[in-house]
Amino acid sequence: MPHKLFPKSSFHADSSGAAIVEFALISPLFLLMLAGIVDYGSYFSAAHGVQQVVNDAARTAIAGRTAAERLELAQGVMDSEADKYAFLSTGTADLSITEGAQVVTVTLNYKPDAGSFELFPLPPGMPDTITRSASIVRGGY
Repeated sequence: MPHKLFPKSSFHADSSGAAIVEFALISPLFLLMLAGIVDYGSYFSAAHGVQQVVNDAARTAIAGRTAAERLELAQGVMDSEADKYAFLSTGTADLSITEGAQVVTVTLNYKPDAGSFELFPLPPGMPDTITRSASIVRGGY
């Protein structure tokens, strides 16, 4: 009689618990990937909102006659439009205007509050400050 290391029995034929073991092994990786997708999506949404606010602020600022009036107009747009974007409601924003001979550039530095849209403290590749700028040519052309 030949010796078998693993005799054929009902233990080897029963695979009823295999799915739950596979799920237990794969689910932490799946949940980590899902949380990363949500984090990066939230960051991209906030970055898009910052860009839209700075675009509108630049379009409005060009109407000002002096540098102080341009900054006041841009600040007013930023204050009124920040509530329209879900991820921009909390955080600190710093608005600045740079004027050249033919171009007015509005720059917005936005630093979200800790935990405002992140599931993790700071996923890799995401800066802690979102900086966007928009330039408008004087003269309308």
